[in-house]
Amino acid sequence: MSTDDPRPGDDGARPAAPDADGAPADPRPAAGARRAPGGPRIAPPGAARAIGLLAAREVRGRLREKVLLGTTAVLLLLVTAATVLPALLAQSVPTYRVAVQGEAADAVVRLAAELGREVADGGDVPPLASLLEPAGLPAAEVELVTLDDETDVERIVRQQDVVVAVVGDRVGELVVLGREGVPADLEVLLGSAASQLQVRETAQDAGLTDEQVDALADPRVPPEVVLLDPRAPGGIPPEALVVGLAVLFYVSVLTVGMGIAQGVAEEKHTRAVDVLAAAVPVRWLLVGRVLGSTVVAVAQVVLVVGAGLLGAALTGQDELLHQVLEAAWWFGLFFVIGFVMLACLWAAAGALAAREEDLNATTVVMQVLVVLPFFAAVLATDPGPVQRVLAYVPFTAPLLMPARIVLGTAQPWEPWVAAGVLLIGAVVLVLVGARIHDNALLRTERLRARDAWRGTA
Repeated sequence: MSTDDPRPGDDGARPAAPDADGAPADPRPAAGARRAPGGPRIAPPGAARAIGLLAAREVRGRLREKVLLGTTAVLLLLVTAATVLPALLAQSVPTYRVAVQGEAADAVVRLAAELGREVADGGDVPPLASLLEPAGLPAAEVELVTLDDETDVERIVRQQDVVVAVVGDRVGELVVLGREGVPADLEVLLGSAASQLQVRETAQDAGLTDEQVDALADPRVPPEVVLLDPRAPGGIPPEALVVGLAVLFYVSVLTVGMGIAQGVAEEKHTRAVDVLAAAVPVRWLLVGRVLGSTVVAVAQVVLVVGAGLLGAALTGQDELLHQVLEAAWWFGLFFVIGFVMLACLWAAAGALAAREEDLNATTVVMQVLVVLPFFAAVLATDPGPVQRVLAYVPFTAPLLMPARIVLGTAQPWEPWVAAGVLLIGAVVLVLVGARIHDNALLRTERLRARDAWRGTA
């Protein structure tokens, strides 16, 4: 007998090596195990190990997608700009060179420089300045350039040696010369300084001292402030934080979810799914795919939110840091439950397609289910029955309930109830998506969801 002949009781076939992603590639025998030629029996991998390999394979596939990497980079850039740039701009104090010609012009510009420096140092603004400028004074450094009476002021301004020039010997007759425009901050400071000097001159003519003028401007009897719907102070408006979380949820679910559908359709088109389904149950393929995609989506959210928290911490924005941390916990909980639910439906939508070109038709419902919650969270910001009801609907709850928490319109017990309702709805929809996925995955033609649910062509 030749050495190449199969031995009795052996089928003569050698086990195929696992594929490049680590998933077993050889079909399972009917008895669930087989004997390699001259070796021990080979058993199919256990559920935990197989699902772990499939999840790792899914993670590697998602991390190679340029769309996911590009959107993550854009989100990181936007979050960093939103947290760091405002703090840097707030800390920067502009400097203006101002030419003065005349006694009154010199007094006004010196007072304007004093006011701008006081605001920059965080000091107390004079009561009269607060009364004349209730919106507040800007911080600025003003450098004086004194000109004699014979100097051509217009030539100095046109040569751009100074930003503006202030000319005049009487406060009520001052002229501010600019080349193309006057900086808004500088105009406010000059206007406030000139108004203060005019008030003090009028008060002196009436026999009032500077202390009496300050007492009239600051009686120190502030009115009582009563808020009907008080909100906790924060670094940014709550509505802006809601929009930011909605954008993060929308981008993550859409990019990763579409990647899930494309992966399923591609494996169906290339028939790679037949090899995988011969090695492990189809349900394990779904679990591994959803688990790996969830890891990628959560990592993306953690990376983006972490970048925002790091930027807030480095720039000393403690209120913003506390505000985001308080909202991040609930957002993360609802995000994970909602993403697992939608990921199973994305996989089912991909299984309905026969090739990638069919995804535009099979995923249109999923795209609507992602877009509608986004607009609901952005537009339904007013507390009312619409916002309250949508916070308990499984498809909109992952965004609307965290939004209500951020806006302060949710009662303490409502997030827990909404999370329970979402979890029950997610279980039901996961079972629906799993059945459609399992029935459609090995079919070569494009299917409708109703036919896949029934298991018919």
